[in-house]
Amino acid sequence: MSVEDAISSIPDEVIDYLVQQRRRERDLTVEKQVLKERIRKVQDMLKLLEGRDSALPCTISGGNVYQQCTVQQVKDSLAANLSHSMALFVKAHRKLLRLQQDLNQDYETVCDNVSRIAATN
Repeated sequence: MSVEDAISSIPDEVIDYLVQQRRRERDLTVEKQVLKERIRKVQDMLKLLEGRDSALPCTISGGNVYQQCTVQQVKDSLAANLSHSMALFVKAHRKLLRLQQDLNQDYETVCDNVSRIAATN
């Protein structure tokens, strides 16, 4: 049996599983990039507030809603947002690493099986 024949003998369930895992990998990579960008934006906002008196009033907006608060309140809110985003980023990164390790191991197993099938026939 040739390698092509051995590859075609791989069950559809295995191929579907590998395709699904690759899709998960892409989704986690996108999630990680979105979180990384969010973290960068929050860090940039915190830099804008460096050196400002914490008691100074400032206005923040979201959409068409404006709110008056102090610089310290904005800093606290941004720090909480940064902390939460970092935790989500680390979680997504760990999931991605685990998934990539599993995928590498799965591909090795499939390739070994294909080689074994091709060699025995």
